Amino acid sequence: MSFFELIGEKFFNPFCCRNREIYIACIDQLIERSKEISVLYETDARDTLILYLKNCEYTIETENIGEEVGSGKSPQENASAILRYFRMCGWITPQEIGRSGDNIASVSAYCRKLIDAIHKIFDRDANGAITNHIFSMYEILKSSFGKDSARAIRPYQNILVPLVENECDLKNDLLILKDSIREIMRAVLKMADANSFGQFLIKDELLNRFFNDYFFIKKSGMIPSYIADIDRMLRKLRRSELYDRMVEDCRKTENLEEIRVKEKIDRQFAELDSFINLEYEQEMDYIDRKINTYYNLYSTRMMMVVSNNTNLEHELNRLLIFMKNLDDEDREAILRHLSETHRLMNMGYIGKKSFERRKKANPNRKTAGLSVSSLSEEERQRLTDELLSAAPDRYSVENVQKHFERLMGDRKKIRVEESGIRTRDDAIMFAASIIYSGTEGFPYEVELGSGMVETEVAGIRKVTVKRREQ
Repeated sequence: MSFFELIGEKFFNPFCCRNREIYIACIDQLIERSKEISVLYETDARDTLILYLKNCEYTIETENIGEEVGSGKSPQENASAILRYFRMCGWITPQEIGRSGDNIASVSAYCRKLIDAIHKIFDRDANGAITNHIFSMYEILKSSFGKDSARAIRPYQNILVPLVENECDLKNDLLILKDSIREIMRAVLKMADANSFGQFLIKDELLNRFFNDYFFIKKSGMIPSYIADIDRMLRKLRRSELYDRMVEDCRKTENLEEIRVKEKIDRQFAELDSFINLEYEQEMDYIDRKINTYYNLYSTRMMMVVSNNTNLEHELNRLLIFMKNLDDEDREAILRHLSETHRLMNMGYIGKKSFERRKKANPNRKTAGLSVSSLSEEERQRLTDELLSAAPDRYSVENVQKHFERLMGDRKKIRVEESGIRTRDDAIMFAASIIYSGTEGFPYEVELGSGMVETEVAGIRKVTVKRREQ
């Protein structure tokens, strides 16, 4: 059966008509919607397209697809027409009534694979793709030799086929890397002023992506060791018992004779060995040479642009040869005139930090200041009482008085050296007694002596606390 008989002759028609962009967008919407629900019915598919068409940024042109679809019709009519067109082209499965009584509108398997392949080719991020393929090949080979490895059950399908696929993808990514250098070189040759060079360095994402991937491969230090391990494990795999099981697995899968199966597997092993040991190094050497050529081209082009397409080195050489044969007076006069025409300019590059936008402060953030408000006398007194009760003064007049009553007992006076000060609170109590001495309501007075007393806490001046006479 031929390719077009298998998928249908009109399968690629939506790519070649006037409304191709909106058809691709609509099938993307249906694929995303089918991921959210178990079965996509025609009602759900129509509602999805109606919602998209109402917000559609494309212009729908009138087109004959068995019936008219265009800007003159409502989104409901266009959605129904698009669904019928997709079913006619094979993008949606034929009519089948589901359990709910509505027709099933599932996206066909070939359409899903085609749209997914298109997105992988044109929308994927190529950064890191080369190293990902190398890591995948290493992990496949390493897991295949593990104890009770699941890959060893079907070694051809689970080991050799993924290795060959990663090797092919790695080849393609290296070709993309080489083509990127060509695109950069063509862009450099088109530049005619210094401003273009600045914009090329700052804005070109292709340049950043290319050098980011390339320098990771060259400078990480791990890629050569991974390549060597892959080569070693490939030789080990070919000599192991997995090879015979691989032949048997391929014979059952491909339904071929054993001789042809061995020829096919040996050819795939030879391709892997040739790429790992020869082609990969050749491709990387070619890229290295192209990088050096790019740097030389860039510097030469920059010099020509700055010098207005004049070879200043050649002209300066001619001037020096001419001045060499002149007399001292003439040479001095020429140098004096050259110094008057020369103007020294400071050239520099602007970094990204120079034009980086500053982050604005959040205007909606709550301030940490206290709000200003007036309090009544009763409210102020209540808050004061609450504050005093919540944080009582440990060294108030009452507390100091109680301390000395407990300390002195029946005595009329006590000296600091007799009190046995052992803690910080004991020392502060004596300091507080000096402050409160003579205060109304404090029944003690303090006499200051000469000299200091060394206690367990600190050095304290000699003082004597006496009871007041009533």
